[in-house]
Amino acid sequence: MNDREQIEALKELEPAEVARRLRTGQISRRDVGKLFAAIGLTATLGPMFARGEASAASDLTMIVWEGYSDDTWAKPFEETNDARVEATFAGTGDEMFAAMQGSGGSTYDLVSASSDLPRRLYDADLLMEIDPAKLTNFPDLYPQFQKPPYITFDDKLYGVNFAWGPTTLLFDPEVVTSEPTSWSAMLDEQYKGKLATWNYPLQIGQYALLLDPKPENPFELSDEQLAQVKDMLIAQRPLIRKYWDLGGEVAELYLNKEIVISDGWPYIKAQVKESGGNIGQVLPEEGVTGWSDSWCISKHAADPELALKWADFMIGPVGQQGIIDVMTYAVTNKKVIETLPAELREELRMTDIPNDYAKIHMWQFIPGYDKWVLIWQEATAG
Repeated sequence: MNDREQIEALKELEPAEVARRLRTGQISRRDVGKLFAAIGLTATLGPMFARGEASAASDLTMIVWEGYSDDTWAKPFEETNDARVEATFAGTGDEMFAAMQGSGGSTYDLVSASSDLPRRLYDADLLMEIDPAKLTNFPDLYPQFQKPPYITFDDKLYGVNFAWGPTTLLFDPEVVTSEPTSWSAMLDEQYKGKLATWNYPLQIGQYALLLDPKPENPFELSDEQLAQVKDMLIAQRPLIRKYWDLGGEVAELYLNKEIVISDGWPYIKAQVKESGGNIGQVLPEEGVTGWSDSWCISKHAADPELALKWADFMIGPVGQQGIIDVMTYAVTNKKVIETLPAELREELRMTDIPNDYAKIHMWQFIPGYDKWVLIWQEATAG
């Protein structure tokens, strides 16, 4: 069945049936995305994924980055709270925002929002205020993660910060025998057709680190700087094997020897190694961008107390240790971090939290973001 036939077939289904097929894996997120593109995302996303009347009150639905619903911590939470966790993976913060906005916040109880997203959700009136007094593990967070500016609006808290880390430069050491030191490796013509980069306009900030002079904040760029990055991305386009959406795609590309250099995250490296592959990871000399992730609760969550329990669980010992073990990401709970071996703390950049965190240009809300989207689309299309 070709794409057009598949879209027509999906149009004939009831919204609840489309949602069921997505949850059970019979169709993919991309399939649904094509359907939305054909019939109008904003008008259809809400009814398409609205929680059915038959859904149990103890269901906890969330839209998350890949890996954030791993059984390592999801199963213990489900058993303790007599609940069922249903997670949908998103490839970008834009997808998360569209999913929340399209349903008015009724589809998902929780979002694993990176530091660029909460402001957009808050401005769209989609977030529930969080009372820290209801979080038993909140006092154990490092002070900088308790009420950071990207989840604090009008002096009220709208997220629970649980993980953070850098976007790194990944490479296949069997092909790239000299360890790369610069993001310029992502523009190296000798690896034409063997490069991959994340398909997200926010990546403009990463490539801005290559500008001369380098901007102090790669997420605050002038029109001239944006134009320079656009030229860089247009020159890069013929070299790209894949503009990737999910980390699992990148891991497969490395395992199949389809790419030799990419940007990525520590979780991707962990997936490749777990599958027996060989992969290197470096922090380029220009610096890195990165994320600080928080659990944000929908203003229209079906069970706000259950959502709060999840957020609290994820900043507690089981959730935090799970993030370290499965994702190899840095976490936010001071008590948990202090129990870790010194070598692991060093590997995850948690020996001096304030200093290690400050070395990363964390993703941030970008006023006039539509301009970034247009530049990215024009530079990467074709």
